[in-house]
Amino acid sequence: MFNKSLVAAAVLAVLPLSAGAQAFVDASDVDTISAMVQDEGYRAVIGTDGVGDPMVTSAANGYDFDIFFYGCTDNENCRDIQFSASFDLEDGMSLTRAQDFNLEKRWAKVYLDEDSDPRLEMDYNMYGGVSATNFNDTLDWWVIIMNEFIEYIDF
Repeated sequence: MFNKSLVAAAVLAVLPLSAGAQAFVDASDVDTISAMVQDEGYRAVIGTDGVGDPMVTSAANGYDFDIFFYGCTDNENCRDIQFSASFDLEDGMSLTRAQDFNLEKRWAKVYLDEDSDPRLEMDYNMYGGVSATNFNDTLDWWVIIMNEFIEYIDF
C-alpha cells in the first residue's frame, strides 16, 4: 500500500518552481539589497559603519536614511538590517513628544540623542531570507513612516 503523503511529497520535490516563485534575499547580500533599493527608485550607496559592518546610504523625498546591517560575522554574513534616519532640530524634541509618536506607530520607533535630536529606526529580521515582495513592502513602509515622522516634527 502506498503512503499518499510520501508520494505527494516526492512529486512536489521534483516539480519545477512555478513562474510566480520568487528568489529570497537575506542580509548577507549587501549588493542585492542595494540593487533592490535602487530598483524602487532610491539611490543606494554601499559603505561601512563605524565597526566595519556594511551599510547602505539612501534618501527618500529629500531626506537621507541609512540601512545598517546587524548580526554580522567578521563584517560579513549579516542577519538583520535596520532602517535609520537622524534629524537635527534647532530646539531638539521633547521626550514626551517622542514617546507620543512611539505610542501611535507600530513599525518604527524614535529615540533622542544627547542633544535631544530624534533618530527614527525600524528593525527588519531577514534571517533565513525574505522574498523581494516582502523586502519592497518593508522599504515602502519605512518611507511612509519616515514621511509621517517628518510631518510629525513639522519640518
